[in-house]
Amino acid sequence: MKRKHRRANSWNTLKPSLIIVSAMLSIARTLVYADARRASSVVSSASPQSTSSSHHRRALDARPFGMMHHSSNKFYHSIHRGRGLYNPPAKQVSITTSLMMQLRGGGTARNSTTQQTKQPWRRAYLAVGSNMGNQYQNIATALSLLQADGAVRLIRTSHLRMTAPMYITDQPAFLNGAVEIETLLTPLELLRSIKKVESGVGRDLSGNTQRFGPRPVDLDILLFDGYDIENEDGSAADTLDDNNVNPSSLVMQTDALEIPHPRMAEREFVLSPMCDLERGTEIIHPVLNKTMTKLLTLLVRGTNKNTTKDEPEQAMRVLPLPRGRMLIFNETIVMGILNVTPDSFSDGGKYSDSAEAAAIQALQMEKDGARIIDVGGESTRPGAEEVGVEEELRRVLPVITRIREESDIPISIDTRHSEVAQAAIEAGADIVNDVSGGMHDAAMLQCVASLGVPIILMHMRGNPKTMQSLTNYTASDGVVSGVISELSERSAAAEAAGIPQWLQVLDPGIGFAKNIEDNLSLLKEVDTLRQLCNNLPFLFGPSRKGFIGKLLGETNAEDRDFGTIAACLATLRSSVGKYDACNILRVHNVKAVKQAVLVYEAIVYAEKK
Repeated sequence: MKRKHRRANSWNTLKPSLIIVSAMLSIARTLVYADARRASSVVSSASPQSTSSSHHRRALDARPFGMMHHSSNKFYHSIHRGRGLYNPPAKQVSITTSLMMQLRGGGTARNSTTQQTKQPWRRAYLAVGSNMGNQYQNIATALSLLQADGAVRLIRTSHLRMTAPMYITDQPAFLNGAVEIETLLTPLELLRSIKKVESGVGRDLSGNTQRFGPRPVDLDILLFDGYDIENEDGSAADTLDDNNVNPSSLVMQTDALEIPHPRMAEREFVLSPMCDLERGTEIIHPVLNKTMTKLLTLLVRGTNKNTTKDEPEQAMRVLPLPRGRMLIFNETIVMGILNVTPDSFSDGGKYSDSAEAAAIQALQMEKDGARIIDVGGESTRPGAEEVGVEEELRRVLPVITRIREESDIPISIDTRHSEVAQAAIEAGADIVNDVSGGMHDAAMLQCVASLGVPIILMHMRGNPKTMQSLTNYTASDGVVSGVISELSERSAAAEAAGIPQWLQVLDPGIGFAKNIEDNLSLLKEVDTLRQLCNNLPFLFGPSRKGFIGKLLGETNAEDRDFGTIAACLATLRSSVGKYDACNILRVHNVKAVKQAVLVYEAIVYAEKK
């Protein structure tokens, strides 16, 4: 009886503990099963639409990537919780597993969160695209959301192109590009994050939509850094030795994801932007063992052999603008100069006293063929005094407002001051044109990044008072090398500030800190400038400049238009195709230059008979 009683007491003592353990195990199983169901739903949501979308095809009012205001974004608040961006149960499951290990007398479990913190930053390449709604806004929003939790960061962007739809041709053209990112996520974790982002931007992932059909946004994983030894899901395998990360080497195939993307080698809209990113280093396909440039060459060569009259139109580079508009580089773009200053070297005083007169001139330039109007309220001629911000604002804002009342033509604001840039964009301007390349005002690049608009970065040394004493480029191995190096630095600074390269235009600064020989050398080497500056769009502004006057003996600026035409046409010589040489000509006499360009390009691109 005593022994029996002792056993009963032992049972009564153990019973509550066992009940607690049983309850905890039940909770753990429930959480694990729930997580499995969620993982399964991710795979199922990728089909059938998303098998294109597990290799989902393609992806300004936009705020810049990583700088969106999330306080009013319900989607942001609903999906961004902790590090595992789109896998909320992961933290709960790992905690429960840890508790179970302790109850069994074991150590702390090596859970998914712990593994993730041990993951190094790995590089991946994504294709981005959209053919619904505000296409650029959709892409920019998706990339911002993807970075919002800190596990993904945007490194570089390609140029953007409008491309004809592939597979299903009866749909709008796509806006396509590619981005290089770094991430702490495994490939499958990144895929889950992408799916959540796509859904939040409005893409229907239910599987009830047409495969390869229209979509507001599409992000595809193309390539991913791999390890010397890796698991089937692309994560690092545990080894006793160092497990090195190798560039773009991951090869994996699961039901939800295949890397490298199985159809990237057949898609020009993917390979062209990937070639944009192949600057300074080769990007090699880990299965085909070919660079992106080689793959594109092979694809184009094969396409040309089979060209028919129904072949889709060639992709065209674009510059995104606010309100869903885009500047398409289907031709050389002429920018009309509208100085609203009393002291500009050519037309100072003509339009400084009346916003109405300035707007009439802008509309006339648009009629003459201008596709951009450049409004400036501060003269930057050699020796000019700096204008105060308040005075500059007084000059430009009424003009921008008046033009916008009559026309939706893109407007650039020619300013060195961030306050003026912001006020002008808010008044209706679309592009910031900074002759200092963002160096005069330390806040300029961050300001433009926050506005999410394009910037024109001009090469200049010093300021208007000192620039003509800074024309010695011997330390840079000549003016061409010096301008390329210094412009590249400004482009990199803009990118670091949050202005992606697909929102950048470069200007070699003809007449700014250059003598006659320097200007002529730059105009002669325009192809070299493009090639060594990542083939970014270039703006050239030789119009009525002093070097033309000296060459022609013309002291009156308005008498230099014939020389201006010659200088402008010299910038159009190019070894690349019609739609790859993205040129903007900033001129006073729009009609004369526009007509000259039309005739010149008709001759150059005429088909041989």
